[in-house]
Amino acid sequence: MAKRTGLSEDAVAQRALALIDADGIEGLSMRKLAAELGVSTMTLYSYFPDRAALLDGVAQAIYAQIDAPEDAGGPRETLRVLMRGVRRVLLAHPHALPLIAEYPPRTLAALAFINAGFRALRRAGVGPRDTARAYRALAAYSLGTAQVEINGYFRAGEGPAAGRPESEESSVEVGRILPYLAEVGPLLGELDDAGEFDYGLDLTLDGFMGRHAT
Repeated sequence: MAKRTGLSEDAVAQRALALIDADGIEGLSMRKLAAELGVSTMTLYSYFPDRAALLDGVAQAIYAQIDAPEDAGGPRETLRVLMRGVRRVLLAHPHALPLIAEYPPRTLAALAFINAGFRALRRAGVGPRDTARAYRALAAYSLGTAQVEINGYFRAGEGPAAGRPESEESSVEVGRILPYLAEVGPLLGELDDAGEFDYGLDLTLDGFMGRHAT
C-alpha cells in the first residue's frame, strides 16, 4: 500500500534486495535501508513490521522477476524456458539465495511462474498429483543446482570430491583404492554449468512428462 512517503512495499523490498546484492544479508539493516530511502527507521515499520517480514518481501520480489511464459513452443519447451529463467534469476542474486530456501512464493506476482509451470504440465497430460510432485522435484533441482554453481562445488581441480586429493601421496591411494573416483572425478569440473543444468532438467522432464503424458 502506498504511504505518504511515495514508497510502496515493493519499492522498499527492491531497495533492500539491492543492498543484499551488494553487501549480503548480514549487511542489511533497517537503519541502513531507511537511510538509503531517505526516510526514518520507524517509517519502514509501516511497510514491514520487522526484519523477517522485510526479508520475506525481498524473496517475493526475487520470485516476481522470474518469467511466466504462456507457451514457448509446447509444454516441454515452456518448462525448459521457465526453468532457465529460474536459474538466471537465482544466479543474479547469489547473496539472497538463502531467502529462497526459507520463504516460499506467496504473492500473486511471485506465484505467476509457478502457475505457468503447472499449466504446462497439465497441458502435457500430467495429472494434478503428479504435477505437484513434479513441482517439488523441480524446486529442489533449481535451488540445489544454484547452490552448487554459486558455491563452486565442482570447481575444476579442487578437493577429493573432484578426484583431486590434497597431496600426491593421497592421489596414488585414490587411484588404487577408489579407481572410479580417479577416473570420473576430474571430469566434474570440466563440465559446463548451463549445459549440465539443461541435461539434468531434461532427465527430470523425461521422467514426469514421458511417464505420465496421455
